[in-house]
Amino acid sequence: MKTPRYLLVLLSIISVTGLFVGAYSFIHRAASEQVYVFNCGVIDFKPNSLTQFCADANVGVADIKWETWGANGATASATYALNNCEPTCVAGTWKYADVKISLSKPVTSQGKTVLSRLDLKTTDSKEMLPMGTTNKDGWDLESKPLGK
Repeated sequence: MKTPRYLLVLLSIISVTGLFVGAYSFIHRAASEQVYVFNCGVIDFKPNSLTQFCADANVGVADIKWETWGANGATASATYALNNCEPTCVAGTWKYADVKISLSKPVTSQGKTVLSRLDLKTTDSKEMLPMGTTNKDGWDLESKPLGK
């Protein structure tokens, strides 16, 4: 039995439409995920650690597991790490806490969308951050490399 011509045309139109929709979805998603974060002056993509003070790196988050990532912000679970620098930072003791982090404040730098603010909160709201009296912290991420 011969397939009617109108059915072949209809199937071709459906196939081409599906290809266009798929290509648009792929391109749109790829473009929306091209978001970065400042990491001590470097524009970075989904880093596994971020530090508050780039010069001595004695406060930061590590072991970052990204949950969301987009132009409006990002969220993750991580480990907050703080060196008490007693008696010196080299000989200091590291303290840790499990935290949830969020990145926000998108800016444009070098033609790219870059998240410029980190906020964090302990996963257990009753637990305080090491050496602190609060369960949350946050800082603007350094947008310039050291020495510049």
